[in-house]
Amino acid sequence: MPASPRALLFALLLSACGAGRPAQPDLVVLITIDGLRGDLLERYDAQFTGGFRRLLDEGVRYSHAVVDHGITVSHAGHVSIATGRAPARHGIVDAAYYTPAAGGGRRLTDAVRDTTERILGVPDAPGVSPRQVLTDGLGEWIVHADAAARAVSVGSGAYSSLLHLFHTPADVFWYDRGAGRFVTSSYYGSAYPDWVERFNAERLPTLKDAALVWDLEVPGAVRRLARPDASPHEADGRHTTFPHRFEDEMAAERRSDPGAQGLWFGWTPFPDQATLELAAEAVRARALGRRGATDYLAIVLSQIDSETHYYGPLSLEVLDVLLKLDRWMGAFFETLDAQVGAGRYVVALTADHGMPEIPEIARAEGRAGRRLTEAAIDSLLAAAARAAAPHAPGSSAESRAVAERLRGYDVVADVYAPWQLAEPDEATELFLSLYRRSYRPDRVPRLPLFSFSTGESSIARAGVMVRLTEGTVIDLDPSVHGSPYGYDRHVPLIFLVPGLPGRTLTDTARTVDVAPTLAALAGIGAPADLDGRALLAAPPR
Repeated sequence: MPASPRALLFALLLSACGAGRPAQPDLVVLITIDGLRGDLLERYDAQFTGGFRRLLDEGVRYSHAVVDHGITVSHAGHVSIATGRAPARHGIVDAAYYTPAAGGGRRLTDAVRDTTERILGVPDAPGVSPRQVLTDGLGEWIVHADAAARAVSVGSGAYSSLLHLFHTPADVFWYDRGAGRFVTSSYYGSAYPDWVERFNAERLPTLKDAALVWDLEVPGAVRRLARPDASPHEADGRHTTFPHRFEDEMAAERRSDPGAQGLWFGWTPFPDQATLELAAEAVRARALGRRGATDYLAIVLSQIDSETHYYGPLSLEVLDVLLKLDRWMGAFFETLDAQVGAGRYVVALTADHGMPEIPEIARAEGRAGRRLTEAAIDSLLAAAARAAAPHAPGSSAESRAVAERLRGYDVVADVYAPWQLAEPDEATELFLSLYRRSYRPDRVPRLPLFSFSTGESSIARAGVMVRLTEGTVIDLDPSVHGSPYGYDRHVPLIFLVPGLPGRTLTDTARTVDVAPTLAALAGIGAPADLDGRALLAAPPR
């Protein structure tokens, strides 16, 4: 295939100007590990021998990398990484948020739901698209810089890959637990390509069969680095130890369901293996990095998030997933070396958010930990509704009354009113700045307080945002992220760049810096209005 015009121009410039120009990669790879807390790679550093080992030894690592907004949920975190903009700018402030309703008031709106689209081959699934993302992102910048460039995004969590490619033709696929296979939205095309169909039909069933038993692979001497396997408060309180078996932990009445195996597979670490293998297949099938253009590959690995919610960040289960991921990523990097060429690609690895300890465990260890039950949340919502009732909906008096009432509860650290949140982000108070970056008047986040039964919230309708006390989680899972505190904001950030020696930097870096940095390393322009900045530049040839 002939080289693209951009590649030919770049070659001519090199020959005309000689050495000293930045090396241009053939492939840009962004790996986001959903829910990977920033301290875990350091905690288990000595145990890695594969992909993590390569990144930690050869990459430029930022030891103080943070999510730079207050509502630390996956949707907002992914889009911030992909766009270089805060949620207040890109619009995805939460997985669901309150938008103005016809006739006044607010209605709860899902961030990706789209009734004009469908999931290909899954007629009962709701349609989804990235149309509510208000900005472009790294994938768009790369494709717009060169019409010959290709963009691919694959993920193991529902809709995860959709949150990395928005408004450009692309291959976007994610593992769907209900369907038991990798799927996409009609937004991206009308049919599955042969390489995805073949993977779903031939490779995925083998992986699903192997996942019926999740065995522990952590060496005995290493297990002391994590909590004991039989720690209380994990999971459902019963199935807390290895091995985790489909026949033991899947409800008996569901085991014969045709979709039960696919659902179980989605609860184990192994969708991450499948996603990395599908990414390797994309490199081969789409000839990524081998056609004279700089291509883009986004990979979202979601199973650390799943297991951390269920077992906690320091559980033996999470350590086991990390060691498996280390091996699987090592194999993926070997594929890149063989298919694209060592030194011909750049990689960034980060996370969309961290995760707190299970509050009961934190409290037993002498740290702050509190679980906010459904009944307690309903009580707060009822108090907010009573405070709002005498005032006109949407008025400053309503917001002020709700804020004053909620500040009287010991579980509430602070409440921010709309006029505080709408000010330019020049606050010297950290938390107010973080919440401003998670707020839009037309899209008020649902978290941290919402009704479990109806999704309605007088708190959100009043336009206020609530900060719970440190260590407090809402009772959705054993561990739940979403706060502005360090355990939810500290994430890993590593760049693997040919020609740049591995080292650890203590400068503060933010996840909004990832996209502009990769753009700079790829030698393409990024929009001038980003919230993030390029941290590194490509070394000269």
